[in-house]
Amino acid sequence: MLKDWYFSDDNGVCDFRAAGVLIRNDKIFLQHVGNEYAVPGGHVSFGETSEEALIREFKEETGADIRCGRLIWVEEVFWKWGSKKTHGIAFYYLISLVNDKDLPDIYVEESNDSKGVMMRWVPIDDIKNLTVYPQYIKDKISCISDNIEHFVRKDW
Repeated sequence: MLKDWYFSDDNGVCDFRAAGVLIRNDKIFLQHVGNEYAVPGGHVSFGETSEEALIREFKEETGADIRCGRLIWVEEVFWKWGSKKTHGIAFYYLISLVNDKDLPDIYVEESNDSKGVMMRWVPIDDIKNLTVYPQYIKDKISCISDNIEHFVRKDW
């Protein structure tokens, strides 16, 4: 088993994540815990490309097979996670389903893990009223650039 590209000590956390932006019928597929939403994905394992990680993570979390399209966003984010400073790097890809029936439009996945993560389709127009990460998605989701965009957010 490969080790995730996730390092933690008493003072901080550093991680590398790959995430997939899946849009269909004016809805985006998001994961959420409570009232906080995020683009689904997961940690990249050592020796694995970000695309390979995303395909693996999506299959593990939803059972669906995906195709990675183009890289759309790169994010460097610095935030406090409890008492620890966290430095994250994330690659966001446009993705598509290999089989659209894998995630029907009314898909709502009940939590099947100890973290309480659930997944569902959310109308794109509704995300402006949600707490969603990355935060810039509220502005960028309806006008995704043809170029890779780089975002840096420092909250500490």
